[in-house]
Amino acid sequence: MNFKIRAATKEDCKDISRMIMELAAYVKAPDQVKISHEELQGDGFCQNPFFECLVAEVPEEQKSKEGNGIGTGLLSKVAEVAKKKKQCVHLHLSVLDWNTPSRDFYAAKGAQDLTVTEGIHVLRFDGQNLDNLANEAPKD
Repeated sequence: MNFKIRAATKEDCKDISRMIMELAAYVKAPDQVKISHEELQGDGFCQNPFFECLVAEVPEEQKSKEGNGIGTGLLSKVAEVAKKKKQCVHLHLSVLDWNTPSRDFYAAKGAQDLTVTEGIHVLRFDGQNLDNLANEAPKD
């Protein structure tokens, strides 16, 4: 493997934002991205960050090649951080049903499709529905 995986820095946020947009385009949902690189900087690199991020430093000639181990390296590093630093016992991923290359990749690494085996569905509140739910919270 001719790459290095490291924790993201504020300076990576423009590239992270670009990759989020590329992923959104790939999954046919570019209009669902609602965060700028400035917001990523503020949310991820503050006193109590909302997220953590890893990046792979990859030589230019290796970037466009599939099968170079970068995806496996990133996934394995996420698992390592989850287990050793965060004491997690599960790693959950969201994958669209039509994205068979990703589903096959994760399955080959041992991931279980809980939708099939346990009937678990991922649900989301957003927009006005999230606002409505928050407004129903008991007052202090």
